[in-house]
Amino acid sequence: MEKKVTQNIYDQPEFFAAYSQLPRSLHGLEGSPEWPAARSLLPDLQRKRVLDLGCGFGWFARWARKYGAAHVLGLDLSENMIARAKADTDDLGIQYVIADLEQVELPEASFDFAYSSLVLHYVENFERLAITLFRTLVPHAHFIFTVEHPIYMAPTHPG
Repeated sequence: MEKKVTQNIYDQPEFFAAYSQLPRSLHGLEGSPEWPAARSLLPDLQRKRVLDLGCGFGWFARWARKYGAAHVLGLDLSENMIARAKADTDDLGIQYVIADLEQVELPEASFDFAYSSLVLHYVENFERLAITLFRTLVPHAHFIFTVEHPIYMAPTHPG
């Protein structure tokens, strides 16, 4: 059986260069239209072990540490994203790892909070990821996520 390769347009040079010029890439969380709504849902992160799914440039990971998270694990499929996150982060409490959310394995009961911004709409097998998250989060943990509005992700048809 042939293994399916997960879509990764962020490692295409032209796409990454254009993405790097978006307001969210230049200004971080404050440049992200969904941030005020997502931020209003966040629990207290003091001493929490945080999982950042699709961490991108690491903006949320750094924010979480600034607001008390004990440790943040940022996962992203893109080598470009992880390289940029590492270059912009000087904090031993943050770890960035290249990982495919379609196949990621995480240790059981290892995180107190999970966050994901504009990534889950790329995941084909959401059920598998949800089960993985359920197992890796401790009881009563929170998971906050945002996704692209379907109107932006819907295929276009000519005519």
